[in-house]
Amino acid sequence: MSINWPGLLAWSTKYHDGTAPSQFKQLSAEDRKYLEGAMEQAFSMIEDNNKIFEEAMKMITAPDRSEVSIFTALEVIDRACDDPDVARNAKKLNGVQPLLDLLASHPGAVSSRACEIIALLCSNNPTIQEAYCNCEALDLLMRFTRESPAGSEERSKAFRALSSLIRGLEAQEVAFVAKGGVDLLVELLAPTEAVQAREKAASLTRSLVQDDRMGADDVVRLAATFPALLNIPEEVGIQYRELLASCVCQVAKVASMRCPPELAAAVRGRIARIRESPSDDTAQELATLHECATALASCGTMPPAA
Repeated sequence: MSINWPGLLAWSTKYHDGTAPSQFKQLSAEDRKYLEGAMEQAFSMIEDNNKIFEEAMKMITAPDRSEVSIFTALEVIDRACDDPDVARNAKKLNGVQPLLDLLASHPGAVSSRACEIIALLCSNNPTIQEAYCNCEALDLLMRFTRESPAGSEERSKAFRALSSLIRGLEAQEVAFVAKGGVDLLVELLAPTEAVQAREKAASLTRSLVQDDRMGADDVVRLAATFPALLNIPEEVGIQYRELLASCVCQVAKVASMRCPPELAAAVRGRIARIRESPSDDTAQELATLHECATALASCGTMPPAA
């Protein structure tokens, strides 16, 4: 039995009339609820998620495709990928090149959603990571990230896909650095960048530094970005704060005597602010910052925190 695509697309008559593709936007909460209900019914009639994925990919490459049909197909693919067998079979099911092609052919909401799917497929999936890399996804996603507006959702999601693409693949991580990846990380670690992008950039930076994928000069360049970030607004989530502290600590350990004095001052300042209002939510961050302070003290950059 095939998916009832006309039924899935029925919501489009009220959501998007097709007259202004450039104004196509992400689904509203109401539209998503409607579509998820339609998908629930469609999925209940088909047991093979691989079949669902394959049909959705055909919708994406269909000659008569529209932004609405593509976006709906991407929603279906996302749902189908809840089955880990689908992600493993993505290459066999033509789930590589068509998604990359959307980045050039459909900028905006569609390309951003495609990046989310690419990130989902590549996450902890070396076979699919390699398949995407063989289609020159590294160059494409680096360019797409660079060219997307600073602070935009498009940029954040493009980098999420890029990070998932290379994570854990030594050759690709080294290639990322060689192709200007450190410059890109410096851009994404700017305080004006979206929190989601900064969080992903900090996570990848920590991993690359820990696994010795870059030279000492690169690590020092990245260390210079962190003083501004450590002045963290209290409303920023605990996951971001703990990740940033962990990343700074890793950089501090590796950069040794070349850590800038501004980093030492920023670490002291952040420790002081946490002590002013201690809580269970800041315990892990504080412990990591103390470890960072110890690393900086050992290389003579700052005195140990009391």
